This record gives sequence, structure tokens and C-alpha cells, in this order.
Amino acid sequence: MPLETESLTTARRLGQNAAERLTAIASAGYLRVGVPIDLGGHGGTLQDLFQDPAARQWLRDLPYPDQWLFRSQRLVVEALLRSDNVGLRELVLPELLDGAMGGASAMECPCLTAMPADLGWRLNGRLVGVPNLQWAGFYLLLPVQVNDRVDDLLLVRSEENDVTVQAGDPHELWQQAACGTVSFRQVFLRADEWLGDRSLWQTLADANRALQQGLGAALSRSTN
Repeated sequence: MPLETESLTTARRLGQNAAERLTAIASAGYLRVGVPIDLGGHGGTLQDLFQDPAARQWLRDLPYPDQWLFRSQRLVVEALLRSDNVGLRELVLPELLDGAMGGASAMECPCLTAMPADLGWRLNGRLVGVPNLQWAGFYLLLPVQVNDRVDDLLLVRSEENDVTVQAGDPHELWQQAACGTVSFRQVFLRADEWLGDRSLWQTLADANRALQQGLGAALSRSTN
């Protein structure tokens, strides 16, 4: 993962904090709630996160940066669970559930335009304010448009050629939630990195709202 910053040493040191936060989140086991048992999860549904008393207590205790990391990681997990790309799910899901790799979601960023190419797409542009760009590596959940609307969802590996990351400013964003900017310069993405079409994007938008509302409800109960 090429990193654009004044000091690679400083970026690596600051990024270690976000890596430790993600490791702790994964160790708690709640990323596995709503994941089928045969895929390494605890079974149930996503809503069980907000209905189980122990899960609600855990969510209440999460600092804000950890909420951001958890929501991003869980949303990429949800995308893999709902995708028809079985090979990509089997390859990536274990790394996300273990916290070995970051799940970075660009669902709330302005959509990039993809140019169709032979057996894939060509991308240029920048995404600002993307969380969970872990130094050890990440998978980026990326909506793209071809015809002036979201047409496809792709899963981009951090080691793709010509994908670069700039640490967030202020540095606290990078240190606490690995939040930064992702840039694409004539990046070619293959068809096997495709997760789904617009219907999957709409489903994940609903899941993202459910995560936001669930986290908000858990936190509101903690103040009552």
C-alpha cells in the first residue's frame, strides 16, 4: 500500500493505534454476529447485535473511533455475505472476521466513475474521509458509476497497483480510525473483484442505516 505522507515512519507509528483497536474489536467476537456458522460466524442476523444485552453493552462501551472502525468493518463483511461472488467471500471473509485486514467502506463517499475496460474497469479519482485504511492492508468496498448512477460494487485490495493512501488530517483521524484519502490513477480492476450491482448497493445502504441507528440506540440507552 503506497502511502503519500511526509514521514512513512510517523504514519506507520500513528497507524499502529488503529490496528490495535481493530484487533480488540475482532477479539470481542461481535463482528461474527449475523454471520452464518459455516462461514465462521455465530449465526443469527445483523439485528441481533442490537437486541442481545451483552452486545448492546459492548457497543455502549465503544469509543467513537472504534464505532467508526466497527461499522466500516461490519459493512464490508455484510457486502461479502450478500454477494454472489463466492470465491471472493471465501478468500476475504476470514481475514476480516479475524481483524487481520481492514474493511474500508466508501459507501458514504461521492461515487467514482468507472470506465469499462477488457474484463474489468479503469478508475481515476480520490475518496476523502475513508475509515479503516489499516497499515497492514485493507479491502475497500467501492461503489462505482458507469451511467450517472451507482451501477456496481467492487472490492479493491490495498496492494493494487496505482492505489495510494494519504493519512488523514488532523493526524488523530489516522491514529484513531485509520481515516484518510484513497487515490486511483488509471487503476485497472478485474471482473473477479465485482461484488454486485445496484441492488446490492441499495441493500448495503439499508444495512449501513441499520448499523448507524443501532449504534445510536445503544449509545442513547447508556445516557438514560
